[in-house]
Amino acid sequence: MLSLLFTKGKLRVIRLNRFIQWIALFFGIGAIISTFSIPPDAPIGSFGRALSVLPNYLYWTLLILFLVSNRKLLNLSVIYKGVFWGVVASVLYYVALKDLLRILPVFSRMTPNGFSFILICYTPIALYYLMQKRGKAWALGFLSILVFVLLQDGRRAGVVLVMLSGLAVIYAAHLNWKNIIAFILVAVGLFFLLRTPVVKQSIAASSERVYNLLYESEKITTEDKSFLTRVAMVRKGLAIYDKYPYTGIGLNNFTNYSIPFDTNFEGSKFLAHKRHIQSTSSHNSYVVILAEGGLFLFIPFVVLIGMGVGFAFFRYFSMVPDVRPIYIGMTAMAVHFYFITAIVNVYAWFLIGLACAYRYRR
Repeated sequence: MLSLLFTKGKLRVIRLNRFIQWIALFFGIGAIISTFSIPPDAPIGSFGRALSVLPNYLYWTLLILFLVSNRKLLNLSVIYKGVFWGVVASVLYYVALKDLLRILPVFSRMTPNGFSFILICYTPIALYYLMQKRGKAWALGFLSILVFVLLQDGRRAGVVLVMLSGLAVIYAAHLNWKNIIAFILVAVGLFFLLRTPVVKQSIAASSERVYNLLYESEKITTEDKSFLTRVAMVRKGLAIYDKYPYTGIGLNNFTNYSIPFDTNFEGSKFLAHKRHIQSTSSHNSYVVILAEGGLFLFIPFVVLIGMGVGFAFFRYFSMVPDVRPIYIGMTAMAVHFYFITAIVNVYAWFLIGLACAYRYRR
């Protein structure tokens, strides 16, 4: 695998010579501190739960250190090709093969949220590869397929983020009046298309959640159970932070830890599972990191994400065009982190590692 991801050259194991590597190292140290600082009121088994995922956190730390140390040897063309075919395989598996192949133990179950997360992270890279090989028309067609699949599956955040990041790759590689006008025309055309009765009826029939997002967005903040659950989990996470601000309650313990918090807010009556709210997923990667790891884990995590997004924002037009998709995907992922718990996920950390490595590539 290393021979595919890297060009010919002498691999370095690890060399700490960049600031972002030290941030990654502090992230790993924060994970260790959190694991061995379980609070006394934690349920029995909390240390075991934390210890079971600690190797993942340490692996991600080492991944960033390794990729940054060997950044000059990264073979971007091979990485992009692998990502493209990985996205294609993921779509085919999720749409047509997951039910057929689930009886085989080698195929793990792909959840709707997991599928959407993969597309949010890697659609920009896949589209860039396809556009370089086949042209803009093929990339637009592939993007349309991805958005349609997510729309049919009711992935609201996925539809918005994949569409925006995909259009950014296709039209914003070189900012000029032609692309600006094309983007405006596409946006206007899409706006009127969504207002046609046929499209509205089709969306209503396929996904009530997406229909409410597009046509009845005012109800989301007061009636949508998914949104209201996220509000409740933010409140729980902040309550945990107030009690254990520095080391948190231990990795992998958010759903295992109960704490009183305010559940009286507008729309809370629609939370049918309110009595089980303590065992609900955080639905928010930032909140779960803050609650489980405290500031010792949260600060380096946010710095890692912030440095990637900041680099994309301030250096977008000066960076080499073929690395822009990495940072577009990184930005979309950073936004989606607020709506999903996807920390224990190698897909996220491989993208973060690439973003860390390529900010130092000339």
